[in-house]
Amino acid sequence: MTAYHLDCSSGIAGDMFLGACLDLGMPLEVLSDMVAYLGLPGVSVESRKASRGGFVGTRFRVLVDGRPLEGPDPEEQHGHPHTDEHGRGHSHHHGPTRGLAEISELIQGSALSGPVKERALRLFQRLGEAEAKAHGVPIERVHFHEVGAVDSIVDLVGAAAAIEHLVPERLTCGPVNVGGGRVKMAHGEVPVPAPATAELLRGIPVYGGSGGELTTPTGAVILAEMVDEFVELPAMVLEGVGYGLGKRDLPHQPNALRLLRGQAGEAKTEVMVVECEVDNLPGEGFGFLMERLLDAGALDVYFTAVQMKKNRPGTLVTLLCRRRQLAELSGILLAESGSLGCRYHAAARFEAEREILEVQTAFGSVRIKRARLDGRPLAAAPEFEDCRRLALASGVPWRDVYRAALAAAVEHGF
Repeated sequence: MTAYHLDCSSGIAGDMFLGACLDLGMPLEVLSDMVAYLGLPGVSVESRKASRGGFVGTRFRVLVDGRPLEGPDPEEQHGHPHTDEHGRGHSHHHGPTRGLAEISELIQGSALSGPVKERALRLFQRLGEAEAKAHGVPIERVHFHEVGAVDSIVDLVGAAAAIEHLVPERLTCGPVNVGGGRVKMAHGEVPVPAPATAELLRGIPVYGGSGGELTTPTGAVILAEMVDEFVELPAMVLEGVGYGLGKRDLPHQPNALRLLRGQAGEAKTEVMVVECEVDNLPGEGFGFLMERLLDAGALDVYFTAVQMKKNRPGTLVTLLCRRRQLAELSGILLAESGSLGCRYHAAARFEAEREILEVQTAFGSVRIKRARLDGRPLAAAPEFEDCRRLALASGVPWRDVYRAALAAAVEHGF
């Protein structure tokens, strides 16, 4: 199983994540093609080798008309170098500002592949929700002062394209350094981590230090959306290490994000099991509860009939989730079920290696989920939502689309 691990001991930003992916061998064409597919006028990307605190790695930058958006790096300047407060290679004030609807329209109207579009839209939706909650406004009124900038759109859509290229079967991350001090935003000067960053880092192990703002909103949303588990470096046969560099040198540590790639053995992961008994919820309420939990990211939700105290028939609600989702999903469970409390525990589980492949049918493209164990194929199944969408669009029974996809998968040896 190909596993990746992020070392965020100097924080994380979108440009650093892409630099680390490039340093591990991802071709720059993955990102330059992505920019072309977005149709951003005058925008290009570059990468080059550089050094930060004695670490040699890759510096990734977004250019407009051939000039870096955040200005030249310190080593490129003459005289007294000038750096911003946080030095993460982005600004909280880059223009123009954009709303979520405008960014979504840009992504959906691009020539990017379906999976990259979907992942990029999830990143921006999650970031928009965090901004809205942090500032107490509806998501429609959120102005992406930082994320609306061209370089940050490239960073997040680029992260989606990088994940599609690298195809990690498992992505883990250690504790995240958020930095310290204060940072200037459109809303004024705020403590590190900035409000949206703090919201995105809920459930993620973090710590502070010196160096200004080390983890940005774009870096935080990449962690929140893409990391499978936050743990110390897991056991793996190490194959490669990549370093993505930030803009400036930090006084007491290298300004570098480290990304490790290797082969992991047994696919053993941690899940949280959350349970509560419910005896006063209508049947329709259980259906809505399941929808809410799954939409919020629960790995699984199921109901079991139980006999409760005083011989009352009831329902045991069980949900599985990652540790970082525990607080959010437990809150939804209590709010929607009316239960006064729930219990939880950590459980280890073995997971088959999974990959998503795509086949063409007479009705359209369908994703195929394939499972393997120790390299041996276990099962392959068409994605239900793809079959549902194509069945509705074509006016044919769902099972016809499902069978066509399954036949295409067999034909391709899936």
